[in-house]
Formats: sequence, C-alpha cells, structure tokens
Amino acid sequence: MIIRPAGILVDDGRILTMRYQYSGRDRFNLPGGNHEDGEELRVVLVREFAEELGVDVVVGDLIFMAETLVAQREVLHLLFAITSFDGEAKINSEETKAEELVWLDKKSLLDAPLYPAIGVELAKFIVGEQPTKTHLGRINQEWIA
Repeated sequence: MIIRPAGILVDDGRILTMRYQYSGRDRFNLPGGNHEDGEELRVVLVREFAEELGVDVVVGDLIFMAETLVAQREVLHLLFAITSFDGEAKINSEETKAEELVWLDKKSLLDAPLYPAIGVELAKFIVGEQPTKTHLGRINQEWIA
C-alpha cells in the first residue's frame, strides 16, 4: 500500500491544487507526495511543499482519510489541513510534472477531476462545514493513464 499525505491549503475560499495532464486530460491533485520509509507524515508535507512549490507550511490536523485502488495499486490518502504558509507558491518543474497551480473554488471542486475524488467533501470544508467523518472509505477513482 502506498501512503500519500497531502495538504489542504485554503485561501480566500479556494483550495490549492496542482494541474497535471494525462492522455490529454486534466487531473487536479492536492499538493503532497508519497511517504518515504522513516519519514513522519507532517514532515513529508513540509518537504513536498518546499520542494515542489517553494513555500514553507505549517501542517495542522488530519481532516480526511480515503482509499483508492488505481491500476491494482492501493493508495491511502491522508489529507491534512495546512494552517499557514509563507512564500509565493510556484511550480518547480525539476521536482514535479504538474503543469500549473490552480486555486479551485467550491463550484470548481464539484466539477474538477480530483485525485483523490473528494470534491464534495472539500467544497463543504472550504465554507467552514466540519466533516461528519474523517475516514471516507474506498473512493471510486477514475484513473487517467
């Protein structure tokens, strides 16, 4: 199983995502990355945000957990609140294949192809609704290869 911590960074009613292109189609990921042996989960996020986006972050509480099964690979997504950030987020093309950073508002979160596909939950979160559950279970995740 792959463990993938990611950060939910909310600013002005929008969530920061990274847009990727796969087979000519967009996919929006929450910033984060794969856990490396011996690394504490919050440290993964601090490192990934610094390497890929050039910003320093403070990682808050775990907000959501979700599971996906993609191409026979199980992934456990651990989504943490980013409580503050310092710097101007910019794509570092040496560290990521993302095309650009995109701030998605509530409506866009409902329509965008997200990874993991939890747009409804994120749309509620950015308007201040507290999650009714942390573990979202297995997500039906469309995969773009």
